[in-house]
Parts: sequence; structure tokens; C-alpha cells
Amino acid sequence: MGEGTENSVTDERDSRARFDERLATLERIAVLLPVLAAEALLILSLFLPFVTVTSYSEDDQVVNLSQLGLAFFGAVPTSSAGTSSGDIDAAGALFGVAFLGLFLVMLCSIVGLAIVARGGVSTRSARVLTTFAVLLAVGAAGAWLVIGLGATSESPWLPEAGSLTLVAGALLGAIVIFLPSFRSIWVRPQHS
Repeated sequence: MGEGTENSVTDERDSRARFDERLATLERIAVLLPVLAAEALLILSLFLPFVTVTSYSEDDQVVNLSQLGLAFFGAVPTSSAGTSSGDIDAAGALFGVAFLGLFLVMLCSIVGLAIVARGGVSTRSARVLTTFAVLLAVGAAGAWLVIGLGATSESPWLPEAGSLTLVAGALLGAIVIFLPSFRSIWVRPQHS
């Protein structure tokens, strides 16, 4: 009778260990899929056209995110960003810094999402990743505000695929970073 009880306890432990292993695998997959989708969307938004600058006197110009940031500083032709003169003004410099900052935040967020996909992130690193998720969300919202301002100018801006994938990638990244059910999977538990 003692031997049968030991076997049943061992079987229960083995089945519990297999169950825990399967559950951990499913949890990793549940985090990995939105992380990969967010990374793919953010990478696509770096290369896809960001806005189309329409003009009544010239051909429409399609601009990606990096060109938009550099155009405000005069590093690329200003007509590609829809600015009318070659002078750099304070507002142009501010927008240029903002778009280049968004570009850098996107790159850091892509790396951060790769770290999240790996799992076992310390709480200190989780705070840094949360900061980048906030910056990415604010940057995506700010980019859309600038697109809105550009839509009311004399040469209107129209959003392109890059601006849409930026918002979708930022939204997925924020869901993975902020949602407690996802966060409990990729953050390493604290040891008291």
C-alpha cells in the first residue's frame, strides 16, 4: 500500500510538472506573437512612406520618417517635407528633433521588444522598457498631431502606410508592456 501511494504521488508530480511546462510554453507564445507583430510593424514603419505632401504647383512628394526628420534641418531637400523655404526656423528645428527622436525611440523599442520576447526581464529593466513604451506611444500620437497640422497647411499632408504601421506597432507594444497579464509573463518575479 505504501509503494502504490508513492507511485501515485510521483505520477501526480510528473503530470503537474508537464502541465506547468506546457503552460509556460503557451504563455511564451502568447507574448511572442504580439511582440513579433509589433516589431514587424515598427520596422516596416521605418521604411514605408510616412506622409504624402500634396502641392498644387508641383508633383506630390512621398516622404518617409527619417527624411521628414532630416528635412526640417535642411539635410535633405526641403520640398520633400513640404516646407516652403530653405531656412531653418525654431519650429522646424523642434519638429526635426522630435521626428529624429521618434526614430531613435522606435529603434530602442524594437530592441526592447526583443528583450521582452526573451522573457525573464528584471524589474529595473522593465521600468526602462516601460519608459520606452510611453515615449513610443507619445511619439506616435505626436506624429499624428503633426500630420494633422500638416493637413491644414497650404500643401496638405496625407498619412501613408508608414504612419499607420507606426500607430499599430506602438499600440501592440504598449499592450504587451502595460497589460498586467502579459507583464506577469515576461517580468522575472521578485525574490523577497
